[in-house]
Amino acid sequence: MGLFDKNLPGRCYAALLRRLAPFYLLWQKVCLMTQSENRPKNIVLLITRGHDVELLVGLYQKAQRREDLCPSLWLVGKCLRREPKILHILEEKNMHIDLVIDFLRLGTVMKRLLSTDAFLSTVETTSARHKLPYIITGLANAFGIPTFTLQHGFENVGLTYHDDTHGTDVKFSSKTVLTWGPKEVLPVWVAKETRDKCIAVGCPKDLFANENVLATGKGARQIIGVFDNLHWRRYDEKYVSTFLEHLEETARQQKDLHFVLKSHPESVRTRTADLTARLRSMKEVTVADLSGKEEEPMTTPWLLTHALGVITTPSTIALDAALAKVPVAVTRYGLDLDYYTPLSLIDSLADWQSFTTRLKDNIGNNQLKLHGEEFLSKVLVAGDSATKILDVMVRSTKGRNQE
Repeated sequence: MGLFDKNLPGRCYAALLRRLAPFYLLWQKVCLMTQSENRPKNIVLLITRGHDVELLVGLYQKAQRREDLCPSLWLVGKCLRREPKILHILEEKNMHIDLVIDFLRLGTVMKRLLSTDAFLSTVETTSARHKLPYIITGLANAFGIPTFTLQHGFENVGLTYHDDTHGTDVKFSSKTVLTWGPKEVLPVWVAKETRDKCIAVGCPKDLFANENVLATGKGARQIIGVFDNLHWRRYDEKYVSTFLEHLEETARQQKDLHFVLKSHPESVRTRTADLTARLRSMKEVTVADLSGKEEEPMTTPWLLTHALGVITTPSTIALDAALAKVPVAVTRYGLDLDYYTPLSLIDSLADWQSFTTRLKDNIGNNQLKLHGEEFLSKVLVAGDSATKILDVMVRSTKGRNQE
């Protein structure tokens, strides 16, 4: 499948801009010759999805506090149209968008790149879904700007995950790929080209490090947070139906626990009427986006800091739960998920029941938490990842004015 099969005008426009890039670059070098090498470096952080906010907020705020950096936030227009609340979320975090981009504004992007020293995105590959960030990264490369792609999830296309749609041939345009874990633990199918680009920096997003605030009081039921990203193509009908059947049956059998289903925003947005009806029929399960109850918002951070345990389809939630020191299990049902070990992997109703039973036992609960710690030590690089990333970006700009 070609990168721009469905967007020939965009491909032609981008190709034209890349041909013009050397002339822009020549003008840029003339302008930079009069500037000090010690001036603050202008770095661009591109937000492509709503989830990028939690990934980039720490990076942006640390960059703001550094005298050697001047950060700028760009936002993909499609993200703004799908998630208009994102501007309010950013304002609450004192993050302000400098440029909203789309295909019709690539000329403006080129002008802004003239004063950019380093460019970072989180969703940029040869996959057709990532075409705009990929094009902008290509333009930045044409300008000689150091480019970076930051791993955006534990299941990252082209890096840690592939399927029938996103094959093992997915590549990155960025010159450097920043990974959460050691590149030695990357799957064997990752191409040498990609592997050679990788630098392990850890995960810079705000982590759920708070201790759990478990339900207390007479009659209070402990919460089991159940998370899904069933919109992914990796799940067939059998997987989805089995997941829901086992959730419903476990909740029916263990009424002393409060099961809360939290779906990925994209799963909610693309959910069919049949699936919505199926979820509404589960009497013993609270579906967070369908509950309609005026109570504490059942956000992901809230659930991870109030749950006795977490059960999730394969996703970054497994890592978030382990970081929050919450026991976590991942529903496997025949998928190749060895990279989640030593976390509990669920293949049957008996596995659901075994996991939830262990949660209620102090010894079993502590053992599950230890598994989470072992998992983190395997898949995450320790340390201040935001500072590591910014240092790597600054080093990449050294001597660029004189090239």
